[in-house]
Amino acid sequence: YALFDKYFKKIGNCVGASSCPAGSGKNSAHYLLSWYYAWGGSLGTSSAWAWRIGSSSSHQGYQNVLAAYALSQVPELQPASPTGVQDWETSFERQLEFLQWLQSAEGGIAGGATNSWQGSYNTPPAGLSQFYGMYYDWQPVCADP
Repeated sequence: YALFDKYFKKIGNCVGASSCPAGSGKNSAHYLLSWYYAWGGSLGTSSAWAWRIGSSSSHQGYQNVLAAYALSQVPELQPASPTGVQDWETSFERQLEFLQWLQSAEGGIAGGATNSWQGSYNTPPAGLSQFYGMYYDWQPVCADP
């Protein structure tokens, strides 16, 4: 779930929760490690329920290029899922691009990107730089409840 939008909305210029289309296949995957993901459910069987939550924001500090490389290139660590190796190869390449995109002319790397401005797919300020259609945010997790 860490590689996908919080509500599996299509990645790229996603503005307005009601007008932002649901993803299909993997077009809701940004292939970056997002802020968080969690899941859980009831222990009892009389009223069974389950939940899953994630984030639409990715910060530079949450990326793990070494893990993405290892999961895509080291046979002993490669996932057995049908598309796992390709997913981690894409993530490896995307994380490297992301870090380069975030690097300033002065050399510092800061901030991240979000598919859901202010955690509600609000309209972002005009002129923001974009990474695969996700908006630059200097504090990408702060407003994502």
